[in-house]
Amino acid sequence: MKTLRVLAMAMVLSACGQAGVDQVETVTVGSGLFAITLQAQGELRAAQSTPVKPPPGSSQPRTIEWMVPDNSWVSKGQLVARFDASSAARGARDVGIELSKVDIQVLSKQRELERQLGELGNELELVDIEKIMAQKFSVDNELAYSRFEIIDAMRDKELLDYRAGHLEGKKGSYRAREGAEEAVLSAARETQESKLREHKSQLDNAEIRAPHDGFFVYEKTWFGQKIGVGSTVFPGNRIASIPNLDKMEAVLRVLETEAVGIVENQSAVVVIDAFPDRPLHGTITKISATASPIERNSPVKYFTVTVALDKADPDWITPESQVSATIAINRVEDTIFVPNQAIFSDGSGDWVLMRKGRSLVKKEITLGLRGANRSQVVSGLARDAEIALSPPADSVPSG
Repeated sequence: MKTLRVLAMAMVLSACGQAGVDQVETVTVGSGLFAITLQAQGELRAAQSTPVKPPPGSSQPRTIEWMVPDNSWVSKGQLVARFDASSAARGARDVGIELSKVDIQVLSKQRELERQLGELGNELELVDIEKIMAQKFSVDNELAYSRFEIIDAMRDKELLDYRAGHLEGKKGSYRAREGAEEAVLSAARETQESKLREHKSQLDNAEIRAPHDGFFVYEKTWFGQKIGVGSTVFPGNRIASIPNLDKMEAVLRVLETEAVGIVENQSAVVVIDAFPDRPLHGTITKISATASPIERNSPVKYFTVTVALDKADPDWITPESQVSATIAINRVEDTIFVPNQAIFSDGSGDWVLMRKGRSLVKKEITLGLRGANRSQVVSGLARDAEIALSPPADSVPSG
């Protein structure tokens, strides 16, 4: 349809030569600074901050029981957060009971071994007595005993020696088995002692104190939710931070479809929503490698763009202030530009309808930078020329 319209208008202009200028709305060609900008929203944060994390010494997740209010001022050494220690207290109590059970089992095993060794000792004493009696049939005087008495005595002695060896073997077996059982109980005790150390560490490190003066700012989750009372955190996870307010930056969210042309070192003007009449200037220092959603149930993706601010004033430039920013994608000084609405194209190139006297004539132009609403004209058009925003009504066929 657009091609038919352009061809129809070209045919009218060729056939008629000119169209009445009074039939269309015109605009004067602009000149001066031409900039392509992008609007974005975000919030302020400190370029540097001290992380606040759970105290070391515990490998288990912990639940926050209390914290000072978000963005409140804290002093060095002040209590800023406390973890729920009730489960650690119960765990320490339960482990204490288990340790007592293990100690009772160890004592029971020791007493059982003493009883068994005592019984074996008694049997060995009886064997020794029987062996002494058997020695009376010693063959010191073979004529004193009959042949059969001597043979029986020798058999009794061999049996008693075997029995004594068997009892000594049982004694070693009892001790080996007792040693294995004690090793198992010892391993169980070490496990319980490890749990007890974990619980005691949680009890001893249930509080966090501020490392230095500053604002206490709650940390956010991956989806932008604030960590707070009731949140479960893992060892090493940041729960908050105390920012250094001497250097601030704006973290902006830019739609994936609009991020074309953004590069580092581009300038930006940042306005804090609460102070619309006090703009801040900055430079892009970082752009995220990939776009990602900021809402759990939304597929819309954004790039994260970081702008370092030229100014820092803790009295009114504070972390988490909501901001709007204008990013200068391209900027050309002292050039000519026209509204995109006034630009027409065909197979031969781009052109506008320029006023000449009381008529409109086709004027071919060469375009440079293209913006969402305006485009730069590199050649073909003079400053202050008057051009049509739309073709004459009679140049478009009805229907």
